[in-house]
Amino acid sequence: MNFRAFLFIATTFLASTLAFAQSSPLIMYHADNLDVSRKRGTLLLTGNVHFVHDSVAFKTQRASWNRNTETVECGGGFLFTHPSGFVRARNGSYQRKSEIAIASGEVSAGDSAGNYLMTGQYLKYDRKEDIVTIPMSPRLYQYEKQKNGTIDTVTISSRSLIFDKKNSFAQAYQDVKLTQKDLVVTCDTGYFNRKENWLSMKGHPTCDMKNYHLTGDSIFLVLDETGKMLKSALVIRNAHGIQNEAPKRGNPGNVTEAFGDTLYCEFKKGKIERLYVNVNAKGFFYETDLKDYRNLMDGNRLDLYFKKGRMDRAVVSGKAQSTYFYVKKDRTVAGKNEATGDTIHILFDAQKNAVKSLRLLGRTTNASGRYIDLEKANRIKENAKRDSLAKLDSLSGNISKKILTKADSAKFKRSSNDKKLREFFNRRRENAKPVDETAKTEEAQ
Repeated sequence: MNFRAFLFIATTFLASTLAFAQSSPLIMYHADNLDVSRKRGTLLLTGNVHFVHDSVAFKTQRASWNRNTETVECGGGFLFTHPSGFVRARNGSYQRKSEIAIASGEVSAGDSAGNYLMTGQYLKYDRKEDIVTIPMSPRLYQYEKQKNGTIDTVTISSRSLIFDKKNSFAQAYQDVKLTQKDLVVTCDTGYFNRKENWLSMKGHPTCDMKNYHLTGDSIFLVLDETGKMLKSALVIRNAHGIQNEAPKRGNPGNVTEAFGDTLYCEFKKGKIERLYVNVNAKGFFYETDLKDYRNLMDGNRLDLYFKKGRMDRAVVSGKAQSTYFYVKKDRTVAGKNEATGDTIHILFDAQKNAVKSLRLLGRTTNASGRYIDLEKANRIKENAKRDSLAKLDSLSGNISKKILTKADSAKFKRSSNDKKLREFFNRRRENAKPVDETAKTEEAQ
């Protein structure tokens, strides 16, 4: 059969089958071999099979068209192309009515511009909605070329994934992990809107970005306009945030932690600018060489402001309490300041990483503060310790003397008694007379 006759039979067969349909027909564009079964309503094709439907096309080595279900099943490789991308797999199928393509076995799908790539073992593509579903071991890679020629990659892995290509919106479920440069996010359920650059996570979510760590019941992240860096983070319920600054220019590193019901923080160029914690707010900060001396801030609300990643000022509101330690240049702790009030304003020296000033306001809670001289307290403690040791040494000496005196007396007494006893028995032996054996026997009886 020549190619023209072959194409004419195939097209006539398919056109008659699809005449009632509103959409354009599915056209078999090429195949090396054709086997028609009119009774079963199937068309079997092998060798370089090529189908076209509207703006989509797919190629395979073996294909079976079922007239009843209007489905083409493909084996021996499957390449599905559409205006915005492609799907490649070992096997595939296409449903003309629903315009759904299904691929299985080492699946990969991408867009024509090379901005994203998805992989998995099974994929469903809804052409009408432009939605890709990967229910088994999916991976989504989104690429952005930088001015210097490097590629910035966002990677999402999970147990199942749904990607809305029109809106650049991804939904991931179970064991979700998103990575982008220094940003690493994990959760049970995640939503990623690439178009508007935000992420929403729930189910044990965590967020790590270089020096920052966030956890809570749910986390909402906003990236900057470039989609490369974190702009803000909102943590709701059981919020916990940690900031770590490494040692720099001879200064020790520092750690800041905040707890509360709700936590919100803003970033600029990868550095934190502002953080607030609401409802049962608590925060503390310390320098890494003085971990035992933790400066505390506690109240209904806590607002922290930073400059270049270091604490600049803090406001503690509602039954506010604070404790901070005064550290000398030689890194010894001289004392601590304790304060209470309705509101406490704390100003920090960013260069020295120390508290510069403290201002207390009180209405319902009286404002009060006190300074505890730890050096003086340590001196008193050391003096008391020395006095106690001195008394103990003196008491031990007296007791030892008494014990030795009694021991020597007893020894002398024993030796004296022994001598007298020996003298008494010696005298008895000298004065003793012979004893009659008969009398001894009678006495014994």
